[in-house]
Amino acid sequence: MAAIDSATDKAAASFLASELERLMALPLETPDDVARWDVECAKVETELETRFPSFGVEHYVHHFFTDSDIRQRDAGYQQRQHQVISDYVRRLRH
Repeated sequence: MAAIDSATDKAAASFLASELERLMALPLETPDDVARWDVECAKVETELETRFPSFGVEHYVHHFFTDSDIRQRDAGYQQRQHQVISDYVRRLRH
């Protein structure tokens, strides 16, 4: 992960950390949950790109953004992804 030095990078990191935590807390038990999750995720992606176009995210964040259907079907996969994203959130905040 690149250093987060500028005020813009810090704002982007704070925004992304909060949104990743919010997304992880959303249910993924049913296909309807997946559809709602995907809508919420698209909002996060759009806002991140609009407000912080030069802020890069780690490649596994892109997997997190696109793998909601897999997490819904595979609890082990969900747990592993949530651990990776939780670790990333901690790094974003420090």
